[in-house]
Amino acid sequence: MSVTMSPAQASALPSDLRNSIYSSLLSSGGIRTIESTLTQLLQTSGFQASLRAYITELFRTGQATTANEAYSLAMNRIKVCMAEGAGAEKDGGRANGHVNGDGEETEVGDLRLPSEVVGEGTKVVRRELERVVEIKME
Repeated sequence: MSVTMSPAQASALPSDLRNSIYSSLLSSGGIRTIESTLTQLLQTSGFQASLRAYITELFRTGQATTANEAYSLAMNRIKVCMAEGAGAEKDGGRANGHVNGDGEETEVGDLRLPSEVVGEGTKVVRRELERVVEIKME
């Protein structure tokens, strides 16, 4: 399959094309590869442990009483942390709290996706996409 489109078009794929890509990724095993790689990256970076600690804190403090509330609050916190971006870098990447997979401490509410997860995850997704569709940049 070969599709040429601008970056603006790529951000809003037509549903039939998106479904075709999903089907190709499913049949080729690409979805499983992406999922297992991202899971491993999130575990080894300490992100999953930080997320678990944050959600536990939400339930412990009563800020969330259902899984849907915890999910919504956690997703909002991730968005805020990602938007802040360099917040923890002001103190050299260390703050009081949880120790991530790199041995660095992170604050319990710090839910930024580690840059290595974003970088390596992007590479894996692109590699799997390139197996089922030809990607050309305009």
